[in-house]
Parts: sequence; C-alpha cells; structure tokens
Amino acid sequence: MKQLLFFIYTFALVFILSSCEKKVNIQIAYEGDKLVMNTFMQPDSLIYVRVTRSVPVSVYDESAFKEETAAQVSIAASDGATLPTTLQTIAGRKYFVSALPAKAGLQYQITAASAGLETVAAKDTLPPAPQAREGYAQKNSTRIKFILNDRPGLGDYYRLRVFTVESGAPQKALLFRLDPAFNNNLIDIISNGNSTSLVMDDSRFDGRELTFVLQTEAPLTQTDSLMVEVTALTRNAWSYLRTVALQQGNAGVIVSEPVRVFSNVKNGYGIVAGINTKRLIFKVD
Repeated sequence: MKQLLFFIYTFALVFILSSCEKKVNIQIAYEGDKLVMNTFMQPDSLIYVRVTRSVPVSVYDESAFKEETAAQVSIAASDGATLPTTLQTIAGRKYFVSALPAKAGLQYQITAASAGLETVAAKDTLPPAPQAREGYAQKNSTRIKFILNDRPGLGDYYRLRVFTVESGAPQKALLFRLDPAFNNNLIDIISNGNSTSLVMDDSRFDGRELTFVLQTEAPLTQTDSLMVEVTALTRNAWSYLRTVALQQGNAGVIVSEPVRVFSNVKNGYGIVAGINTKRLIFKVD
C-alpha cells in the first residue's frame, strides 16, 4: 500500500511540475553592425589582425562573420614607429599582417576603419617572457612537472597548455588539470575537470619559485616527447581568455549566470592583447 501511495504521489508531482513548465525566449537587443577586431601580439613576430563584421548573438555559425577585406588597418608603436599592413590569406582566412615584427616592452595601438561602420581602436603592451624551466615527465605516468619563477609585485598572468611533440613540432593538445595532491597551495584554480588550457593569475604565488605538477587525463603512453607551453599574458589577454573559458563552461547549462566576453576594442568588439610564449620541449623518460 505504501509503495502504491508513493507511486501515485510521485506521478502527481511530476505531472504538476511538467504542467507548470513554460519556455521563455530571452530577447537580447542587437546594437547593430560593428567591426570586430582580433589579434594576439607576440614579441619578435609579425602582427596578424583579423577584421570582421558583427552578427546578432542568435547567430552561432562562425562563417556568418563577414570579413572586412576593404578595411584600413593601421598599427602605431609607442616608440613612434608605424607598421604598415598588407592583406593576406592564411589557412583560408583573411588577415592584415604587419610588415615588421612587434617588439617586447612596447605598446601598440591598432585602428581599423571600414565604410559605413564606426572606426574601432584598441591597444596593449607586450609582456616579458615567463621564467619557466625544467619540464619533466615519465612514461605511463599522468604527471608532468616544470618550474616557474614569478616576478614579485607585478601582477603577472599565465596560460598553460600541453602538447605531444613529433619531429620537434607540437601536435596534439592534451587534456589536463593541476594535480590536487601536489598543488594544494593553488586550491583556487584546481578543477575537477580536465581541459586543454589553464588560465590563471599569480595572486596565490606572487614572487615565488613554484614547481607546478600537471595531471593528464590519460597516461603518457603514446608519445616520446612533450611540450609545456607557458604563456605570459597582459591583463587584457587574461581577462579575455578567462571570460571565454567561463562562457564555454556554461555551454549547455540550463541555469547559469550569463558571461559577457571581455573586449578592449573601443566602438566595436574583439580583443587586442599582448602575449609572450615560452615552450619547454623535453623527452618523456
């Protein structure tokens, strides 16, 4: 009898809840077409600027972003130099590419203009290279180690990635997380899940030399060499990558706070930010 009553009450509760369900379509206002300008600037590398036209948030197809091939793009350095650009096609996409490489320590302002749209502009500096060294891993293990020396009192930001290596070149990005057994002083950024990228600031280890221990999702059995990529980020780069990661983490979650991806582009969208990458390539013992 008790089982029968439980079934009846449960069925009634499900019926009531389902009958109260109502779909709500949230309309997000579209501010009109604007220029979208994106680039990550790396010292000693040419600057590659991608310029497209925005689309409403209801459009999820990346191919809908129209390339503004007739845009005028200018790059000005804080030392007074102007870097001319040319339009090039790289892997099927159009980029405005600087004639000269970016220099560490300088600030670069990039401006893009296109007929019928408001001119956009953004600027950022190039950070010094991260002080990372001594990458190490063993076959059949899930742990990778390296040492990072953080600069004191400067508010540094980092991105970590791990790749398999063949013939000296990175290949497959590995899923990983910080190993909770060895990084308990970094508890704020330890995740239960694995990802191909970890973005963090130095608030938990400012000015210290720290041994990072990464835990890969699968044992290291299919590769003889690895690369730990440690990238120093400006605050603009960190803010953008962090909010992108938060937005991607909310994908498919019915109840979640909306995440607005960070942009430092005035009058438009996108990101102009400086990075500086160091690659630790080493044999898996």
